[in-house]
Amino acid sequence: MHSLERLFKPKNVVIFKVSRGISFFIEGFRRQGFDIGKLYLISKREKEFFGLKCYNSIDEIPEDIIDLLILSVRRELLIQSLEDILSKKKVNFVHIFTAGTGEFDDLGIEIERKLKELLDKFKHTRGIGPNCMGLYSPRGKTAYYSSFPVERGNIGLIFQSGDLHSKMIKFGSRRYNLRFSIGISIGNCIDIQISEILEYLNKDFETDVISIYFEGISPFHRNEGKKLFNVLKKMKKPVLFMRGGRTIRGQIAVLTHTGAIATRNDIWGAIYKQTPIIEVPPSIDELIDYNFLFSSYISRYRELKKNIVYPTNKRALVILWSGGFGILATDTLIELGLELPYFEGDALEKLKEIYPIRVGSLSNPFDLPWLTHQKIFVEVCKSAINGKFDLIIVETDAWKDMEGERFKGYYNNLLELREYVESLNKIFIIILHQYPSESQAKFNQLLLSDKFIVYPTIEAAAKSFLKLYEFGKKLTRINQEDN
Repeated sequence: MHSLERLFKPKNVVIFKVSRGISFFIEGFRRQGFDIGKLYLISKREKEFFGLKCYNSIDEIPEDIIDLLILSVRRELLIQSLEDILSKKKVNFVHIFTAGTGEFDDLGIEIERKLKELLDKFKHTRGIGPNCMGLYSPRGKTAYYSSFPVERGNIGLIFQSGDLHSKMIKFGSRRYNLRFSIGISIGNCIDIQISEILEYLNKDFETDVISIYFEGISPFHRNEGKKLFNVLKKMKKPVLFMRGGRTIRGQIAVLTHTGAIATRNDIWGAIYKQTPIIEVPPSIDELIDYNFLFSSYISRYRELKKNIVYPTNKRALVILWSGGFGILATDTLIELGLELPYFEGDALEKLKEIYPIRVGSLSNPFDLPWLTHQKIFVEVCKSAINGKFDLIIVETDAWKDMEGERFKGYYNNLLELREYVESLNKIFIIILHQYPSESQAKFNQLLLSDKFIVYPTIEAAAKSFLKLYEFGKKLTRINQEDN
């Protein structure tokens, strides 16, 4: 298999032809810290663009080998332009940015067929696209938007939609401080296939969790379905799989977006059962939520250099301030499939020995008003957890005075409680409701900077936990079958 390493870490990049419409590439590369001296722009109209020299033709580029060519010309010029370039320079990878091909009309389909023939002819050149935004690779200092984070992370992305790919990065980084190892918008997939990138990411040391947005299979690679299935069966890392075109109407939309052949729901039902991949509903928000928990949870074990212990039960303990919210939380969690065993009899009496409650409840949910900043709060919660629950949820709110002793006592309690929960290989999640507030934003950022897992709703937390639990169960089953 042709190595994809140079695709994600190019030593040089050529943009053919540069224009104001794609100036965001230059801004993105600059923000990431790419060596601008190795970014070559081709334009017959411009002598300089964004402070960079422009070359008249590919012949003037002072490189014998081009690692990454970004091709942005009118679709009528695609074949001629690419053939001319490949006949003059060795190109490792070409990103065909141009749209209006197989997803557009019969002429577009014919253009894709000729592109495929051309790449087959020049076997040393591999291509992504057409009709795609391309690469985001912090390790290779490449990005097509300047708004993307420069820090390296542990989430890999493979998306057939450039817009969803961009939203995943921008929303995820701002909402939860998500960071990514590699992101690729691959569009119509006339050459490099999802299965190839999956194999690469499955071996990539930096990538812990992989997310895919899939629309269908290119008509030029009808056996990709079998290849993809075989790769998915062998995946050792969590793959969060979101599929577009689940409905008949959605399949029509797929044809006009990437021109892919959508596959049937019954086929995907079988694939989900036979592989460790996790099905994600058609919601970019839920995909972001799931990535937050998976990436945070796995990162903790990686830092500790320990084997990952996935949840083995769906029992949750909810700790909060309001009895009313506790009722809603109970209904929500039970309806989603979690268990909320409550304390009664001897178990309840032991808790009362630690804290003789007068106001609130020690049943589950815990309703502990006016107590959260005191040491007894941690003591009673630790006693209740005691290894019985795989999920601990603490509902909280913003604090106006974050410099006061009460807040400091409360925050230290949260830190201590999380440390205890994680020492038991359990999951500790905070619910901080989202609303316009300076103090809320400040508290939320403090929690995220201290690596707390913070969700805005209990539904988001519960659904994410259940996906992590599901993956653990699948992994256990597959390991047993292999043995």
